[in-house]
Amino acid sequence: MRAKLKYSLPAAQMALAVALIWQSQIWYEAVLRVSDMPGPSPAFTLLIAVNAPIALPRTLWFRHVSYPWDTLTLIAAVGLLWYWVALNVDSWHKRKTVFMFAWKPLRLAGDLALIALGAFWGFVCLQGEFTVRSLTAAGFGLFHPWLRTPFLIAVVVCLLVWSVTLIYFLGRDLIQCAYSKNPTSR
Repeated sequence: MRAKLKYSLPAAQMALAVALIWQSQIWYEAVLRVSDMPGPSPAFTLLIAVNAPIALPRTLWFRHVSYPWDTLTLIAAVGLLWYWVALNVDSWHKRKTVFMFAWKPLRLAGDLALIALGAFWGFVCLQGEFTVRSLTAAGFGLFHPWLRTPFLIAVVVCLLVWSVTLIYFLGRDLIQCAYSKNPTSR
């Protein structure tokens, strides 16, 4: 793999995460003057949509650590996620398989967990709860109506891309692993 993609993709995504968190803080300070419970900012919602696989694991730590540690952990998790994505891109180009565990039971469990995560995000998008909550969120009403649609389209597209990608590639890997003796050979 070219080192360029391997390190530039996580670095770019971490820079995007820092920018979106910074924008979220600016929004939060501004909206706190008119609302006592504004909810998540549009920038933070977009950050979670772009990095959907770490949204559910984040629920395990964000209430148990202080804000600076939560932010640092989130940024580090974004870097690790996109490093794994870069390794998967390289693995797909070389062997047409995902970069996953070599031990078959752990590989099957990892595939199933990530397929379930993809199905969860697909279900959230298809049920429309995500878009309805975003439209009716207390803080979201402060934005001009023409800003709502492009923002919601970006968030829903990000979640659907993660959903389809996780289900397709890891489902394919699950089938190959289940029917082969050596999951890494092809």
